[in-house]
Amino acid sequence: MNNIEKLLNSLMEQAELFLKENGEFAPFGTYIRANGDLTYIGAYSETTDSNEMYDLLIQGVREDLKDEDIRATAIAWNGTVDGKDVIVTEVFLSLDGNYQSIHPYIIENGSVIFGDEIKPHINR
Repeated sequence: MNNIEKLLNSLMEQAELFLKENGEFAPFGTYIRANGDLTYIGAYSETTDSNEMYDLLIQGVREDLKDEDIRATAIAWNGTVDGKDVIVTEVFLSLDGNYQSIHPYIIENGSVIFGDEIKPHINR
């Protein structure tokens, strides 16, 4: 499994836990070091909205990517597309570009069911 797959899998697993516990989640992230270790990151405040938390995480991404030991970093957030609940993930390998994926989900009988990826984007 490559670094991007590890990051995406870890974000989806963490999002699933948040969704099972709370039915939603605030933006959060993780990064992967050269040795393969994952570190979860977050921004939290009772008064901060999701957009502000995302902006704080992006600032962290910029700092993280300056560290030569960090191979990639990623952020996930809860959203909606065409009336469907989705998890949006962004993976950053450099400051110049990122990969974004969007997965719809439903919560049914206490389980989270993710759908197939929709509208993948590579931003440059």
